[in-house]
Amino acid sequence: MSQKQFQNELRKNLPSPLYILYSTENFLLYEALSLIKEQLHGADVFNFEVFDIESSDPRVPMEDMLDSLNTLPLMSQRRTVIIRNIQKLTKKDIKKLEVYLENPSSTSLLVMLIEGRAPKLFEDRSVKNLVGISLNIREIDMPWWVKEKGKRKGLTFTDGAVEYLISSVGTDPGMLHAEIEKFSSWGKNVIDIPDIKAMVYAGVEYTGFDLFEALMKRDAGEVFRIFEHLSRTIAPQMLLGALNWKYELLWTKSPEVRKDEQHHEFYEIFRLLHEADASIKRSRSYVMEDLLRKLLRLNGRSPKNLQ
Repeated sequence: MSQKQFQNELRKNLPSPLYILYSTENFLLYEALSLIKEQLHGADVFNFEVFDIESSDPRVPMEDMLDSLNTLPLMSQRRTVIIRNIQKLTKKDIKKLEVYLENPSSTSLLVMLIEGRAPKLFEDRSVKNLVGISLNIREIDMPWWVKEKGKRKGLTFTDGAVEYLISSVGTDPGMLHAEIEKFSSWGKNVIDIPDIKAMVYAGVEYTGFDLFEALMKRDAGEVFRIFEHLSRTIAPQMLLGALNWKYELLWTKSPEVRKDEQHHEFYEIFRLLHEADASIKRSRSYVMEDLLRKLLRLNGRSPKNLQ
């Protein structure tokens, strides 16, 4: 399941008694918790509790969490309990939790949040009514996610604005969220490309979109001139995300007959982008410069020939 399924479950007020939400992006877990509070009126402190296994506060015993789940709601139809970072639970606590999962309260909702990939905590047994949802966003779904976030702010992003925003900022959900938030006080309901340029790149001569276009032309001088300007104000991860998005978009728009011919070329491009991302995380120097040189040196397999 995915973000779209999560939104559908939210609209139905999370009808199942048991949910497990997981993501490699901590921001998406935080956002999910905020949306659940908003949808289920989390201000009702008597029927809404959040426990964090990684909290610096003294850990709440599993028995107390289970007591909350088995307590009847106060002047409400259902009690909601959120347990964050359940990947940090001890085996002993997992076994206690499994007992509850086999027979959950009909008047409680339990939402478990995991930072990481698909959970394996309960893989040895099939838990009835446990709905597992991955909150990770596939790049193909990123435009939909941006538009959904805009709608919740009363904003309508045009298709062109969405593509330009992602091309400029990249696909990091946290960065995109920060940029979308800026438009909350923009004074306009419909956001188009000029608005993105004015807000995201105010005072900046070039954008990540311009860097990609220069790479497509294989103009080395233009590529490094643009990069020199961008590197003063834009984080490398942001530029990497923008480049990855543009190449991914180019790949998905290629005719099927050409995709087979270009498989190796795109594989090489995405491999280079992945290596650059790993190197940046290890704080290596001149990563972006090296990446740009390699992309320009693709020769017969160059981005220009992928159009």
